[in-house]
Amino acid sequence: MKQLTVIKISILVIISVSISQCKNNTGQEKSPVYVKIETTMAKNAVFYNDIEGYGTIEAQYSLDLETKFDGIVHFENLHGMIKKGEIIYTLSGTEVELKKENLEKNLAVAETQFEYAKKYYDAQKKLHSGKYIARLDFEKATRDFENVQNNLNRVKYELKYFYSMINYRAPFSGYLDYIQVPQGEDAVAGQVLGTFQDDEHLKLVAPFYGNLKLLKTKDVNLIINNKRYSGTLIYKEEAINPATGGHTLWIAIGNPRDLNNGDYVSYSFLLNEHTAVSVPMEALIQQKNQYFVIVSAEGHYKKVSVTAGIEQNGRVEILSGIKPGTKVVTKGAFEKFYGNLEETMKIAD
Repeated sequence: MKQLTVIKISILVIISVSISQCKNNTGQEKSPVYVKIETTMAKNAVFYNDIEGYGTIEAQYSLDLETKFDGIVHFENLHGMIKKGEIIYTLSGTEVELKKENLEKNLAVAETQFEYAKKYYDAQKKLHSGKYIARLDFEKATRDFENVQNNLNRVKYELKYFYSMINYRAPFSGYLDYIQVPQGEDAVAGQVLGTFQDDEHLKLVAPFYGNLKLLKTKDVNLIINNKRYSGTLIYKEEAINPATGGHTLWIAIGNPRDLNNGDYVSYSFLLNEHTAVSVPMEALIQQKNQYFVIVSAEGHYKKVSVTAGIEQNGRVEILSGIKPGTKVVTKGAFEKFYGNLEETMKIAD
């Protein structure tokens, strides 16, 4: 009987200790967990769009030389730079001389017709001013004179064009290349003689897949094959090029050292450089499709919705929501965002 009593007492002690522990676990609050909070000021920073891709180096100015008349080709310049205005090639031969003779005869006839029509018109004009001829007769004389004058101008243009195409001058400074008709051989109208291009002034031709509205400035800093160049945007294709799926850009290269016409290169350039409010990336919190920062004011915290922009160098552009000088939480921002914002933190920043 005594042994049974000892067992009962032991059981009661165990139950008492268990109840006491349960009471302690449920009756007492857990110790508060403190989060280290650090803050910083929102400040202005420089942001830009970094455009990367592949493109081709081409001559800034290039022209396929196409003969307009039959004749024998004589290249006046075959080596080195041909300056603007210098003769690149001439055409000669029987066909050329015959064409020249016919055009000069047409000009002589047109000039004779013009002189006669001018005298007749001047006489009719005097008669009309004195009201000696009818208005309709004078109007017909006027139309006849205008037709003769237009014909003279047309014949003059044809002869001038003929002279320019048999003594073709460089429209810009450049180099003669890809010659397809040897010196002194016959060529027919429409035949390509070669290419004339400005190899000292090159451009990057590349597709652009972004928004054309970002191309606000013409001057850009190019990096081509890991070397830096200055560049100027000289053309942007408004429509999308079906071959590339992007807008074709031409960027003239100001100092094209180490680059050659026809090179396929990798490139990048900075675009739309601007100053904007920024915060460190760790201060930005994303919840679904919205962005927030935790603003700190005298130890109190609140969520502020912001519009985020570009991320660069560990900082993110803030397009709206806060101003420069606003104190925002960096370390501990995530915990504070999902914690009790009404609580006053007593930990020094």
